[in-house]
Amino acid sequence: MKIRLALLAAVLALVGLPALGEETLLEVAANHREVISLGLFPPQLVLRQQQQLGITDAQRKEIAGLVRDFQSSVTELQWELPNEQQKLRQILRSHPIDTETAIAQAKSVTEMESSFKLANFELLIAIKNVLTDEQVAMMTRGIRERMENRGERFTRGDRN
Repeated sequence: MKIRLALLAAVLALVGLPALGEETLLEVAANHREVISLGLFPPQLVLRQQQQLGITDAQRKEIAGLVRDFQSSVTELQWELPNEQQKLRQILRSHPIDTETAIAQAKSVTEMESSFKLANFELLIAIKNVLTDEQVAMMTRGIRERMENRGERFTRGDRN
């Protein structure tokens, strides 16, 4: 019972957040500092820096293909997730709440969100693997400098 209550509390917190489906792929990646602190780079950041990094035509084509594949793989999720979140909100507005139904719907929503996040991490890892060691070091230095200029702390465990 405690696990169900904890899950329900977590879902309530999630329900208050904007749906992932309401943001584009690039906005999702850009809004997660955790991604950068893990040493991964959102695609729009790589695209913005492509000249400074010396991205080759082959790298550009590969990254564009990765982004295209990601977008096509999550399109259905982006359409379904807001609908499933709305169903959960409706269930949670009732009183008393049908615990079984709420937990089942919460599980559906969190599984969809998890699938989206995993696909996003796969994309970010694949993009980093397209870059050379020198390009990764340049990205890391550039990010560190921009963060420090804004008074933010760079907290990446393995600094290049």
